[in-house]
Amino acid sequence: MNMTWFPSTTTASTETDSTTIGCAMKIKCLRTLKWGMAFALAGMLTGNTDVHAQQSQFVQHGGQAFPVVQASDAMAMMATPMETAPLTNLDNAIQQVGHHCNGSCGTGQCGGSCSGMNYGGGSSMYGAGASCNSGGCMECPTCEPYKYARVEAVYMRREDMNNFTRSQLFELDEYDFEWAPRVTFGSVPDCVNGTEVSFTGPLNWETSTSRTGINGRTFLTESYDAVDPDVGFVFLYDPTNLADSANDAIALQRQRYESTYWTAEAVQTMMAWDIAKFSFGGRFVSFEEEYSYTASNGVAAVDNGRIASDATNNMIGLQVGLEIFTPVCNNVSSFIRGKAGAYWNLSEGKAIVEDQGERLYRSSDDDGGLAGLFELSSGLQYQLGELLAVHAGTELWYMTEVATAENQIPSLVGLDARRRNVNSGDDVLFLGFNFGATLKF
Repeated sequence: MNMTWFPSTTTASTETDSTTIGCAMKIKCLRTLKWGMAFALAGMLTGNTDVHAQQSQFVQHGGQAFPVVQASDAMAMMATPMETAPLTNLDNAIQQVGHHCNGSCGTGQCGGSCSGMNYGGGSSMYGAGASCNSGGCMECPTCEPYKYARVEAVYMRREDMNNFTRSQLFELDEYDFEWAPRVTFGSVPDCVNGTEVSFTGPLNWETSTSRTGINGRTFLTESYDAVDPDVGFVFLYDPTNLADSANDAIALQRQRYESTYWTAEAVQTMMAWDIAKFSFGGRFVSFEEEYSYTASNGVAAVDNGRIASDATNNMIGLQVGLEIFTPVCNNVSSFIRGKAGAYWNLSEGKAIVEDQGERLYRSSDDDGGLAGLFELSSGLQYQLGELLAVHAGTELWYMTEVATAENQIPSLVGLDARRRNVNSGDDVLFLGFNFGATLKF
């Protein structure tokens, strides 16, 4: 590495130490020797005559001019008090151009930096041009690598299920809130950049209801090729022969709806001190649903009918996230977390309708398409100590372009009914709460 050096031109300090005095004596001796050599050279070239020396004040040699002085003047120069010599403090006598104060101040001006925000490794000095000797250098912040674990309980409900039914006479109840764990583990080796993995679930919601002694009228319409092809009617237990009536009571009818959700993610994180965290990485989401409606008058196939539908979504893609913490008072801070992701959804849908031993409808299809998942959480966090904190807040999850069991159920069944492809254009909303603790170690 090439370095440029230049002599200092600052005024000398009135206080000199022993090192300064010693070096000043050496410099004075060198100056005296130089004048002495110049005097001897002048004597050889001019015949050592005073008159000629006075007439020729300078002697040219080797392209340089040397002054001619009297011998008595040279002795007088040796006796010059050192206090009058224009010397500077030797610590600043030579300065390095562009010197960066790394490790310790050393000499010169502070011109270094802390290498952005990566505080790993050895410390360095910086100071926006301040003098190292004046104490202007500042040491870069240091950081201890750390890991953290967050354990939470999420208390969520799949929305929009209230009063869902395919029967004209009874309906399903709303889902209840359900508990599930959410575990997060992260590592930050340099206090800025890190990695994080997280798993949520599985969350399982189920609702069911049953009725006895009522007829089996549904919202499905049957189309069949019979004596009168224009006749259509609802069922279960709406037979094509006229021996039975659509108003006949059925011993037992039951509807059931179930949803299951879980997700795993692995992301890269970037910390902004203790107030914000940005994340980017991959995520997998599984969302499945099943619906069934059964009607039974006995154990034989001709005494039973059913509607069954299920949907599966396997979503894999990329997401970004942001967490922001805001101090409230003492050890309390508020937080808001947001995530947004785009995923390729491998969806599958199935549906089957049977009545009194006759299959009226069956379909099975799978497809791929883009889907989205958005999460928003907010709440309060309390710092119990330097390493442990607890928090509680609200949760909102929103999925779009997914398949649900509801959307796979046909409205028209029978021999002439057209089989449908998987329907993956539904939206699903989850609402709930979170409770948890975070430990740094």
